[in-house]
Amino acid sequence: MIRINLLPEGRRAAAGGGSVQLWGVAYLLTTFAFCVGLFLIYLNQASALDEQRAKNAEVQRQIDKAKAGIDNLTELEAKLAESRKLESVATELQNARLGPARLLMELSRVLSQGRGPTVDPEVLEQMRRENPLAGYNPGWDIRRLWLTGFREEDGKCNMSGKGKTNEDVAEFLRRLSLSEVFDEVTLQATKADKDSSTSLTVVQFELSCKVRY
Repeated sequence: MIRINLLPEGRRAAAGGGSVQLWGVAYLLTTFAFCVGLFLIYLNQASALDEQRAKNAEVQRQIDKAKAGIDNLTELEAKLAESRKLESVATELQNARLGPARLLMELSRVLSQGRGPTVDPEVLEQMRRENPLAGYNPGWDIRRLWLTGFREEDGKCNMSGKGKTNEDVAEFLRRLSLSEVFDEVTLQATKADKDSSTSLTVVQFELSCKVRY
């Protein structure tokens, strides 16, 4: 079928130009809408990225804080170990200064008339209740025994001396055994001997013990 356009030439041109303009406007609107959509997607992704970066930064901050805490703990433990080491050295020095003085003072108490070893009165009373013969003799004449040798090193002590009788030596050992300063008192040897100044027969003895500093 043959179609014949009966519109005048000018009207046909006007109609074609209007169609082009409509397509152009529609294209621009579509492009604008697409760009707006892309921009909104970009903003959303950028916000999500910033949020994730903030979370990562917080996690890293916590990791750094934990590491700092561990480093600080290690430093504190090192300082504590050094402090304890210095305390141990100070204690040893104090014992080295006061130990011999305390030892000699206690030995003086043991060999002083009317005195006796340093011992807890309650402990001594309990011992006497369990055994009436336990304890020491407060009236013992300390002139009946004397020391001829004394040596102490690293808490180990050796003594030698003479007593008028075996009972005098036994009394000295009882006093040392009761003392809070001496420990593990052991009689090593005894033998009869003649005192050069009096020509009397005496008991020569040797004993060992440990010292509590």
